[in-house]
Amino acid sequence: MRDQLQRRFGEDLHVGDRVNEAEIADALGISRTPVRKVLWQLQNEGVVSYEQHRGFRLADASADVFDTDAEKNELLDERVMRDMALGQLGSVISERALMQKYAVPHGILMSTLRRLMRDQLVEPSVGHGWIFADVSATALESGYKFRQILEPATILADPYFVDVEAFQAIDRDHANTIANIEKVDQRRLFDLDAKFHRLVALGARSAHLVDAIERQNNIRRVNEYIGFVRLERIRESLGEHRNIIAALLRGERQVAAALMRLHLQISRDETFKYIDDDLERVRAGDLHLSLEQD
Repeated sequence: MRDQLQRRFGEDLHVGDRVNEAEIADALGISRTPVRKVLWQLQNEGVVSYEQHRGFRLADASADVFDTDAEKNELLDERVMRDMALGQLGSVISERALMQKYAVPHGILMSTLRRLMRDQLVEPSVGHGWIFADVSATALESGYKFRQILEPATILADPYFVDVEAFQAIDRDHANTIANIEKVDQRRLFDLDAKFHRLVALGARSAHLVDAIERQNNIRRVNEYIGFVRLERIRESLGEHRNIIAALLRGERQVAAALMRLHLQISRDETFKYIDDDLERVRAGDLHLSLEQD
C-alpha cells in the first residue's frame, strides 16, 4: 500500500494538500482502516501531518522519504547504532555532516533520526545539529547502578499494582521462549527482556518511573543488546525473570525486590565480562544492532 500511496502523492498532491482517506480507500477497493494505519505510520515518519478535525495533509513529498527499500533504512540504523556503541557520535553533528558520513539522502537519514529520537537516543540541538545519547560502557555501568536502586524500590513502592493477567501472559511468553530459544532471534529476545522490565515499572503507576526504565532499555538496546547471542545466559536471565514474576503473583514483594536486585547484579557482571570482546566483534561487523522495526 505504501507504493500505491507514493504514486498518488507524487502525481496528485502537493505539500500542504489534504489527504482524503475515503478517496484512497475507494480507489484501492479497501476499507479506510488499513489506509489510516499506513497514514499514521507515515505521520510518524514526517511524510504527512495530522490536524485534529481536519485530518492528514502531505508534509514531505520528496521521493527519498518514500524509499520502500527497507534494507537501506535498516542498514543506516545498523551503521548509526554501531557508531554510537563505539563512541564515534559523541558530539553535536549537523545533518549535512551525517549525510556525508553515511552517504544517504536526507529522507532516509531523517527516518533513522526519527526512530532514534522516539527511543530518546538522539535529540535536535539548538541550531541545525543533532545530539546523540551517551551509550558508552561508562553510561551502561552508571545505568546498572541506577537500575539496582530504582527497580527493586519500584516493586516496594506503595501502592503497587500487580496486573495478574499481564504477568501471567508474559510468564507464558518467557516459558515458550526458553523452550524454543535457539529459534528466537536477538531482537525478539531483547524485546521480551525490555517488556518485562517495563511491566514491572508499570506496577508503581508512575509515568516518571516508566519513562526512566524505558530510557535505560533504549540505552541497553544499543550496547548490551550485542550480548544477546549468548543463549545460555539469556536462558538463565529469563528464568530469573520468571522467579520474580512468581514472587509478585504470590504477593511476596520483598522477595521479588531482592530477586530483582540479584538479577541486575548478575546481568551487569555478565555484560561487562564480555563487553570488550563484543565491541570488537561490532567493529569487525560480526554483530548487528538494528533498531526495533516491528
